[in-house]
Amino acid sequence: MCSAPPNRLETFLVPHIDSISPRDLLHLNTTKDVAMIPPSTRLRRAIHLNDALLVQRIIRNSPHLLRNPDFDDKSNTSLHLAASHGFTLIVEHLIHAGHEDGEISRNTDHDTPLMLAARNGHVEVGRLLVQEFPRSTAFKNKLGLDALCLAAQNPGSTSLIPILLNDPASPHVRDNDGNTPLHHASASGSLKALRILLAAGANPLAKNTHDWTPLAYSQTVAAEVYFKNLVAELERRKVEGLKAEEERERQKTAGLRVVATEDEGGGGGGGMRKPEPGSIPMTPVDDEEVIHDALKRHWSPTVERSGKRPITPGSAGKGHEWDSRLVHIRTRSGSGGER
Repeated sequence: MCSAPPNRLETFLVPHIDSISPRDLLHLNTTKDVAMIPPSTRLRRAIHLNDALLVQRIIRNSPHLLRNPDFDDKSNTSLHLAASHGFTLIVEHLIHAGHEDGEISRNTDHDTPLMLAARNGHVEVGRLLVQEFPRSTAFKNKLGLDALCLAAQNPGSTSLIPILLNDPASPHVRDNDGNTPLHHASASGSLKALRILLAAGANPLAKNTHDWTPLAYSQTVAAEVYFKNLVAELERRKVEGLKAEEERERQKTAGLRVVATEDEGGGGGGGMRKPEPGSIPMTPVDDEEVIHDALKRHWSPTVERSGKRPITPGSAGKGHEWDSRLVHIRTRSGSGGER
C-alpha cells in the first residue's frame, strides 16, 4: 500500500519554519503542526507578541520553562525578554510564578531585567522590578553600569531615576571608565535628569578616568549653560545656608552668655534658663527643600539637537566663558588651560 501524501502545511513547515511569522506559528489549526515547535520557542514567541494568556498557559503546562534562558541571545531569560520590551502584565505573571525566587537573573553581559528596562525606557516595568527586588538596584554589568547609570543614559527613563535613588542607588557610583550617572545624563542631554541627580548630591566636578567632568559631555551649548547655572545656583544656596547656620550659632552663643551673666549677678540658681519669649526662633533649614526650591525656578531650554551622538570632550568648542568658580571644569587636571 502506498502511504498517504503528507499534509501540505506540514510539507511547508519543515523546510521553512523559520520564515513563518510568530503569530502564524502560534495560531496554527492542528495540534500536530503546533507540536513541531519546541515549547521553549513558543514561550519566547508568545512573549514577543505580548500574549500574556498564552504565556501563562505555556508556563502552567511546562513549569520547568519558567526562566527559559535563550543561549543564542546572551542567555536572556523570560523576564529579561519581557522587561526589555516593557510588557508589564507578563513581567507581573513571571514574578508571581517565582521567576526570581532563587536569585536575580543575569545574562552573559551581567545585565539584570531591571537594567534592560532602564536602558529601554520602560519606567513602569522598572518601577515594578525595583519594588519587588530592591537589591537588584546595586548590581552592575560587565561595563560597571548599574540601573541608575542606564536610566541616566535614556531620557525616556528619567522618571525612574528618583525611584532608584530611593532604594537606594548612589549618585556617586562609577562605571569602569569612572563615569558617574551625571556624566551619562549630561551626554544624553536630559536636563531633567541633571536636576534630579544634582539635587540628590551628585558631584558636578567629578572626573572620569579620562579626566573629564560631566559638563564636558553636554550635547549643546544651551545644555552647558543650563548645567553651569544649576551648579552655580546650588553653590550659592550652600553658601547662604552656611552663613545662616553661622548666624544662628552666633545668636545662640550670645544668648547663652547673657543668661550666664544674669545668673552670676543674681547670685543663685546655676541652672540654664530658657530663651526669652521675644528671642529669634531657631528653625532648622532643610537643605534638600532649599535645593529643590532653587531648581524649580530654573527654565529648561528646549533645543533642537542635530543628532543622537553626544559631543565628546575632544570635540567640544572653545570660546565659552564660564563662571570663575567653574573655570576648571573644562580643563584636564594637569593642563592648566581651557579646552
